[in-house]
Amino acid sequence: MPTPAEIQKNLDALYSDWTNKFTALYGPVRELKRIMFKRIFGTGSSGGTNTAGDKLPSVPYKTTPIYVSPRSLANAPSRFKVGKLGEPIKSLYFPDGYAQLKQETSRKLPLELTGRLKGGFLSQEVITEGLTAGIGLPDSEKEKAQGLQFGNGKRFKGYGPIFQPTAEEQAEMLEDHAAELVQQIINAMNK
Repeated sequence: MPTPAEIQKNLDALYSDWTNKFTALYGPVRELKRIMFKRIFGTGSSGGTNTAGDKLPSVPYKTTPIYVSPRSLANAPSRFKVGKLGEPIKSLYFPDGYAQLKQETSRKLPLELTGRLKGGFLSQEVITEGLTAGIGLPDSEKEKAQGLQFGNGKRFKGYGPIFQPTAEEQAEMLEDHAAELVQQIINAMNK
């Protein structure tokens, strides 16, 4: 059993370590990022939600019929480029509009929150400095995130706060943080 002086020495050492690297906070913030990722980008084929719980993305592609130049779509299937008699056609017709064009010519999912933004959020390390920790996006994706959250000032109003934790997510993170703090203090006292 450690003496009170040894316990105090161990707690002082723990506090000193925390001022340089607050490990009791870093793990819970990484878990918060994991939970936020699932909420924002969804799982499987279902989309995610913003901080208020609204579905993302909320604006589907248009389904009004459109004509498109074959030169502008190099990867369009040949059935759209050749007429009934085998002759090249001057314009491609998509009766179900841009939604069909996107489905027929793209290998990517037709969602605004996929691709580089999703990968950037996932791959960006949790920022850990001294007594703070934070979740960030790569610089290359910050403008896109701002546009999605707050719109472009014209027709698109934005989806609202997306990359902020919900009250429930934040409460869960704080509980994990408190448990981690207590565990590290107990470990320091029992050294």
